[in-house]
Amino acid sequence: MNNLTSHANTRTSQAAYIVRRGFTIIELLVVVLIGLIILSIAVPAFQSMIYSSNRSLAVNAVEAASLMARDVALSSGQDGAVVFVYDPVIGKVQIIPAVMVGTLKESTAAPVGGGGLGFNETPFFYRDVFVPATSGETIEMPSFWMVRGYAPPHSMIDRDSAGNPAAVWFTSDAYGGVNPNDAVKDSDHWVFPETGFFARNSQVVGGSLDGDFDNVNAADPTARQSFMIRFNARTGVMSRDTNSALFLNPRNSRLRPYGDQPRDLERALRVDLADDVEAWAQRAVEAGNLTPEDTIPWSPNDETLRTQIIGNASNDTILVKPVTRIAVYDERKLGIGVNARGLNKLTNTLYLPADQSSADNEIKFDETLFASGFSESLLIEQIDQWIDGDTNFDGFFNSEDEPETRLYLIQSYTGELQEVLR
Repeated sequence: MNNLTSHANTRTSQAAYIVRRGFTIIELLVVVLIGLIILSIAVPAFQSMIYSSNRSLAVNAVEAASLMARDVALSSGQDGAVVFVYDPVIGKVQIIPAVMVGTLKESTAAPVGGGGLGFNETPFFYRDVFVPATSGETIEMPSFWMVRGYAPPHSMIDRDSAGNPAAVWFTSDAYGGVNPNDAVKDSDHWVFPETGFFARNSQVVGGSLDGDFDNVNAADPTARQSFMIRFNARTGVMSRDTNSALFLNPRNSRLRPYGDQPRDLERALRVDLADDVEAWAQRAVEAGNLTPEDTIPWSPNDETLRTQIIGNASNDTILVKPVTRIAVYDERKLGIGVNARGLNKLTNTLYLPADQSSADNEIKFDETLFASGFSESLLIEQIDQWIDGDTNFDGFFNSEDEPETRLYLIQSYTGELQEVLR
């Protein structure tokens, strides 16, 4: 009997022990509630930490690139630079070190001819040519973090050798197209590296989509344009050259002139087949005879071919100008600031992707991101104000504004960034 009683007591004790090991619903709810409170505090703090980290990475990338451009100039004996490139396929800004290899003489894009050049001489531009430098590495910025360059008033206008004005740098409709008299070109702007919104299968701006050579129209809008930080050779001092230059950045397409089986002389005209891009560019700029079938050096055929493979009419080049002021910002913040409904999902910017079925070069903003009554000119004005720090667009910078950008001056003698405090 005692054994039975003892066994019963043991089972009762074990059952009580099992019951005591469980949690009540109230205890579980308290634990869940505490966890939610911790998450509500930790997640925003973690997101803020990531955002600050990416912002620091973006700023450090620009400063490292500027210093690298100066190093290229000091070590190569030629002008050095870094060029800002945005490719929607990659979705990131790339900063590419560059070195100057020569100067190209191109026919004018001015709408009217001028005099004073001598008998039958056509006005022209001198454009320095840059290629990717082998002594530096391409730097990528974090996703959504962008760079804009400051274009002073009238800097979108070039003048040819006869003094005729020509609009060639940033020629989308938003910036007045190719009309040098458009009022928008009289103002200063913060410009985006518009380098990835073009027909990749066209060798020539506005040309056929089969990758072959085509007619060149000097009045066509520039397909690819950006800006660079440039330093003078050997001295390492920031360049004050305000003329447009060309940066060789081959388009990503296998459709090329002469097809898949070019002859030896034809292969020499294909940058995508070059073992040494710098040597290829030097030959393209300096060789008197480029055309395989033409034995006459420096003929009109040579000039046309030169323009098609390495001139401003080529989709393998980017037209760039030096800048001395840089803005670093988050494109998502810009979208919110100008009341856009987010960003275009294909480009991660406010821009539309290029229509690859059309050779016409039209760089446009995505109107569907904005309310009815969209105006490109108003958007350009608001972008410039927002970058400057006038985030409520009242024309003044005051305590009511909440700047989201970091503005920097490039130090002339060191290449270091100096932040512009507001």
